[in-house]
Amino acid sequence: MEKNLVKKGMPSLFLRWPEKKVRCLCIAALGMGMTLFGTSAFSQDNDSDSAWFQFTPAVDDFGPTILDCSEFIEAPTGRHGFVTVKGENFIFEDGTPVRFWGSQTGARRDNPEYSAKRMRRQGINLVRQHGNLSRPGQLDQLIARLGEQGIYMAIDLYYPLHYRWTPGDEIRGMPEGGTSQQVHFFNDKAAAIQIKRLVDFFTHVNQANGKRWCDDPTLAMIEILNEASMFWGEVDESLRDQVQEKFAVWLLQKYHDQEGLQKAWSSNGVSGLDEGEGLREGEKIGLIRNSLFTEDYFNENPHKKIRGQDQMRFYLELEDNYWQACYKALRDAGVKVPVCGTAWQGHGFPTRAHIFSQAKLDYIDRHGYWAHPQGEGNQMWSIATATFNSTPMIKSLHEDQDRLIYLGHENLVIEKAWEQVLGKPLSISEWSTVTPNWYSLEGTALMSIYGLLQGWDAPLESNYQPGDWAERMGPNQFNLFGNPPHILQFPAAMAMWYRGDVKEAEVVAEVVHDAETIFETTEDRKPLPLPAALIGKVGYRFVEDASAHTPVVKDISRYWDPETLTARSITGELVWNGSAGVVVVNTARTQAAVGFLDNGPQDLKDTKISSTTPFGALWVTAKDGELPVSSARHILVTAVGPAKNTGMKYEMTGRKTRLGHPYARLTDMGTPPILLEAVTGTVEIQNSNSSSMKAWALNVVGERMREVPLKKEPGRVILKMDPGYKTVYYEISVD
Repeated sequence: MEKNLVKKGMPSLFLRWPEKKVRCLCIAALGMGMTLFGTSAFSQDNDSDSAWFQFTPAVDDFGPTILDCSEFIEAPTGRHGFVTVKGENFIFEDGTPVRFWGSQTGARRDNPEYSAKRMRRQGINLVRQHGNLSRPGQLDQLIARLGEQGIYMAIDLYYPLHYRWTPGDEIRGMPEGGTSQQVHFFNDKAAAIQIKRLVDFFTHVNQANGKRWCDDPTLAMIEILNEASMFWGEVDESLRDQVQEKFAVWLLQKYHDQEGLQKAWSSNGVSGLDEGEGLREGEKIGLIRNSLFTEDYFNENPHKKIRGQDQMRFYLELEDNYWQACYKALRDAGVKVPVCGTAWQGHGFPTRAHIFSQAKLDYIDRHGYWAHPQGEGNQMWSIATATFNSTPMIKSLHEDQDRLIYLGHENLVIEKAWEQVLGKPLSISEWSTVTPNWYSLEGTALMSIYGLLQGWDAPLESNYQPGDWAERMGPNQFNLFGNPPHILQFPAAMAMWYRGDVKEAEVVAEVVHDAETIFETTEDRKPLPLPAALIGKVGYRFVEDASAHTPVVKDISRYWDPETLTARSITGELVWNGSAGVVVVNTARTQAAVGFLDNGPQDLKDTKISSTTPFGALWVTAKDGELPVSSARHILVTAVGPAKNTGMKYEMTGRKTRLGHPYARLTDMGTPPILLEAVTGTVEIQNSNSSSMKAWALNVVGERMREVPLKKEPGRVILKMDPGYKTVYYEISVD
């Protein structure tokens, strides 16, 4: 892998980019206030450049427009019963299939009815909420308003580090109370308190509609705890004795005595026990730090291998016991919908053991961020102070990499694909390509396009806040309304999503494990290069006996070109060119190009897209039910470029990520208003109604602002996109 990070002294951002592209990007980067080779800040003096225009929000009056996605979302909730699971899909009780798209948290507290109607218009049918009974009335109203609009809710109990134990809880090792990521897994009293809290939460009676939350079909799925794992981080020092004591009891049951343990934990005459450790009175068994669970560590310390495997088994048992106790309590309380444990991981290969535990529940949930900023203290979530990865994900491919590097260092689409468990529904309840990465707009397109290819069930983009457009980008890294290019793509992406315009692929590769092989001390290598996830379906397969199961591993040589880093889907509808930095979608009803648009024209099924805009997303969407672009009477062209605040300035830090991507930061967050870069160029559309069509520039809620010229030729129309229209939406319709 290391050989891919540096080439001829060039920053890794430019690896495998054509020379012409490198020169162009350097110029573009200087213009937007970034220098990719130095460390000094550059002012964004081109705020008034003709390619940029002021983003102008508008209040939605909910009149009919071509942007309206509410046709895909049946209201109210519960018309087909509760959400359930069948195989690897979510379905309703009456057998009606359902696919979700949404956002983590968010709605205007002062006007939940408006927020719910806006969500439905934008194609959101699922909202995730962190559970909090301190203000139940607010959540009551939100659930009721969402239900009226056909929008479901996924709820978790909040991240353990946000729950504060009190001295009155009398948790051993926490005399003053406080927080702990893991205490509920090994302290029975803590577990009982959390389970009661869980049951009390979901049996709460909604004062807005009179239903217990668990009896309301608006509740679609439950996550027991947000981001909790024995395999991540380290147990607090004050609590470690409890884990060590339980581990000693577990070992005594397995090996019966000191001699049995000593024999099992020895390799080539070297004991895995450190001096003073043991099962005899007055002795303890220490814990190997989670961060040491790497293949290199156990190769260098073979006498620690069995010890490490036993610790993993013990941790997995602690997790299993907790999740299963919570699951039973929820079912006994009347919860009817699918339940999962958490969306987290371990430090490296123990992640597969953690996911194995999750696969024993109803569905799998994962989290993932691309270019997750790194902040400090109470400013850690502010774009004004955080450092961030300035690399486009669309160019983050490797020709031979066979294992994941977690936590947003790897390509987000590929990472989530390989983390799914085949045969189980998958939600991704937190994901984002994060502000202020210059290329962040790519996320909405790439996750929806390849989510369909992979058969994902519920990606939720973080965060739907504050419920309507912000005055400027940020200040939070995850605010969808503070980074307009994301949500401006929803009308196009959601039409594609709910119609299933991109076909789900067959499995091309699976990583097979059973209850023993998950504890191997080897890195979790994949049987094909990681970009196989852009070709067909991939993931884990957990079976009774891995030795008796022949894993699916298909020949992808026809679809994967490692020289140009180009992956073609086996469905024939998608191409991801990592060298050029362009993804194209080529289906009957959705045709699109995303990424470095100025790399040349894209000739698709019924369209030809030509643009000189350095980076953006350009969608052509048929908006007449089953009709394709070639015969639709209503076509939406969505043309979205990057956003910035007025006067926003960047600099490079000189630091790099684990994969060699450069870190940048803002030296000036800038001021309102938000500016958008106009996507320029032409879109040629083959359409049988061409002679009767007209075109309009639309505002952000879909209202026609002005008619724009539309060149008509026999069997086709040509739209020229101009910055003067100050729009991201063009409607082409039979008048």
